[in-house]
Amino acid sequence: MTDRILLAARNNALWCDAVARSHGVACTLDDVGWTASTRTPPYYPDAVTLSPDTGEYDVLARVDDSDGCSVKDSWSRLDLSMEDFARLVVGEWVWLDPSGPAMPAPSGRWQRVTTPDAMAAWVRAWASDPDAEAILRPSLLEVPGVTFLAQRASDDPQSPVAAGAIVNVTGDVAGLGNVFTLDGDVERAWGAAAAAARDVVGGIPLVGWEAGASVAAAVAAGCERIGPLSVWLK
Repeated sequence: MTDRILLAARNNALWCDAVARSHGVACTLDDVGWTASTRTPPYYPDAVTLSPDTGEYDVLARVDDSDGCSVKDSWSRLDLSMEDFARLVVGEWVWLDPSGPAMPAPSGRWQRVTTPDAMAAWVRAWASDPDAEAILRPSLLEVPGVTFLAQRASDDPQSPVAAGAIVNVTGDVAGLGNVFTLDGDVERAWGAAAAAARDVVGGIPLVGWEAGASVAAAVAAGCERIGPLSVWLK
């Protein structure tokens, strides 16, 4: 189980690395964890632990631990409360094995996002507020292994984006994240996004993390919960 959590956590860390570097943030990755030298964009942590044995100060010594610092505790084993952090989110790593039942065909028309204009439309649909539109930049389309997926109302590339997700292949697994839908049916969107991702990555496991109602949506799509994680915020 720990090996699967490590694969999922490393996949997530590499995605965080891609986003941070697209904003000019210098990053470090090793067996202890992934860390950013300066503050990362909103919604993204300053550190991700990559070993169940990583300690609190192994992480904090490598980041700017002033107010606003966030740490993704991949095994939910740290106690950062003594450093004035609060546990902001408790989530679950999820794993969708390719040996499970065949995924149904994705609902609607799911397409790869390949141009800056198409990505701008995807980001506008995904973003929860105007400030969030600056987080995911067009340069991410050029990162090896990264695919943005959009569900549109028709085959017309100009039709509105109704749902979407990001797939990030790292070695033997593919991360599935940023799943969203404008109709509020998270369970349907997760299942459709997983099916669309399978069309992209083939027969390798899909991994990711979810919290709240999205955990149930991932499980309904066939995912297995493989372990808890926490996000701490100072």
